[in-house]
Amino acid sequence: MALQNRRLAAVLLIGLLAGIAAFWYWRAPSHPMDRQPLVLMSSIDLIWGEAEFGEIARGEGKSDPLFERLNRGRKIVAADNVAQLQATKAKVAMLVQPRPFAPEDLVRIDKWVRAGGRLLFFADPALQWPSNLPTGDPARPLFTSMHSPLFTHWGVELVLPIDADASSAEVEINLGNRQIRSLSPGQWQSLPSGTGSCRLAQGGFVAECRPGKGQAILVADADLLYSGLWQSALPGSDSSSNIDWTEQLLARLETGRRIVGRRGDFLD
Repeated sequence: MALQNRRLAAVLLIGLLAGIAAFWYWRAPSHPMDRQPLVLMSSIDLIWGEAEFGEIARGEGKSDPLFERLNRGRKIVAADNVAQLQATKAKVAMLVQPRPFAPEDLVRIDKWVRAGGRLLFFADPALQWPSNLPTGDPARPLFTSMHSPLFTHWGVELVLPIDADASSAEVEINLGNRQIRSLSPGQWQSLPSGTGSCRLAQGGFVAECRPGKGQAILVADADLLYSGLWQSALPGSDSSSNIDWTEQLLARLETGRRIVGRRGDFLD
């Protein structure tokens, strides 16, 4: 009898603990089922760092702080090419200095956006993101964006302002009520022809295009996502607004709201 009572008490205790865990699980704001999918494509290995295959197999690879931050509130889906992006059926994609696209991939991503896809594209004309890989290594991050045909098709061109003294200097950029830090940012320039209905803001640092039913926010820089420019030594705080601003851009894309006004003003 005593043994049966102990078993009953144990069952009740397990049920109670499971109920408490389920209660807090469903109350948590970061419930996995509630996270929005975000396709991520980059020439920078944000998921495993620059770890070799053997290190990854041993669990020694370490995610970039950018990936860890984005993965807190969203379900990150990694893609190596545009075909994989299309196969995910996700609504929003974030491209960070991706590898060059073949002509057919340029057509695919244009069609994806025009059909209603929403794209956040960080394109850098002179990437300063540190890498331990030797120059010429195909796994090294792409130094300069090579997606001009897509941008030209939409009506903008990515350029690097000529300033020898500031080619690798840190700069601060005011974006609405936020201030971000970057290295050698580029600039978007409008072209006389284009099919993207693009608007430029902040001296050409940001371009917002509306090809077809979709939306594309183009940022003329990718270094601002490097953790050395935003991560603070104090837990739970940042040294700049770089990631908060990035989160704002993603939130705008998720809801389809504009980020650039008719007069070229940045909308908070």
